[in-house]
Amino acid sequence: MQMEKKSLEITCYVCGAGAFSVFLRWLQDQLAFNDAGLAEKSVFHFLVPMFVLASAFVFLRFVDGFKARRFYVPDDFNEAFRNEGKLYTFLRWAIGLIMCLGAIMLLVQCEVDKQANFLRVLSIFGFLSGLSYPILLSAANKPVKNSGLLCILSLMPILLFAVWLITCYKMNDINSVVWSFSIEIITVIVAMLAFFRIAGFFFGVPMGNRSMFLAMLCGSMCIMVIADERYMGMQMMFLSASFQMILYNWIMIKNLRQRKAQYEAPMDDGFERL
Repeated sequence: MQMEKKSLEITCYVCGAGAFSVFLRWLQDQLAFNDAGLAEKSVFHFLVPMFVLASAFVFLRFVDGFKARRFYVPDDFNEAFRNEGKLYTFLRWAIGLIMCLGAIMLLVQCEVDKQANFLRVLSIFGFLSGLSYPILLSAANKPVKNSGLLCILSLMPILLFAVWLITCYKMNDINSVVWSFSIEIITVIVAMLAFFRIAGFFFGVPMGNRSMFLAMLCGSMCIMVIADERYMGMQMMFLSASFQMILYNWIMIKNLRQRKAQYEAPMDDGFERL
């Protein structure tokens, strides 16, 4: 019960950071660019990255707090991501469905885009990522029978954001206004790293503390970039990625274990030793 409350608390912090950052990014889009779309001097060019760094610092403090109290994420995939119950079943399938719907919508919307081929590939990996998410979390509730398949499924969101990174570069290769796309590129990189750390549990190289930190940071940043203009399908995919990381983080915190304190022999003086 204690970890359930802590999961809710930290989830509120992540959602709050995402909500405030998306507001700051929206203000930056509205006030820091002129009618020609060129960036002007604005305090928001300072506030947006500073708030992201501040959020990262807070999330890092949460992780350090768990370490100080000897809490850790179990290395075993089943123990780390066990999520039994109807509520978790609904959440994982609903979040996966949002990703799939966003991918389908992007596939329909990108027909006349100059980078239509890249966007089609992006939508395919988005659809596969949406399908893989509920399957991976469902597999955590029962004995693993096909670990190879789980490894392949865990790679789908990594490939999704790898393609997204290339697509973002191609769509902005002649755009000289760095502020208009740099936040999206950073968010995509953070998302790729976050899903990479989650995949480590399936490949047998888990790093629980880094996974929790990146899940928190990715969850808030994927909300922030929704303030920018792009295809609605891509917006839904960012939103789904945020929900995926928030739920991953919730489950990891819920399943934290605490190491027993090491026994320390009482100190004695030299006479007693003699």
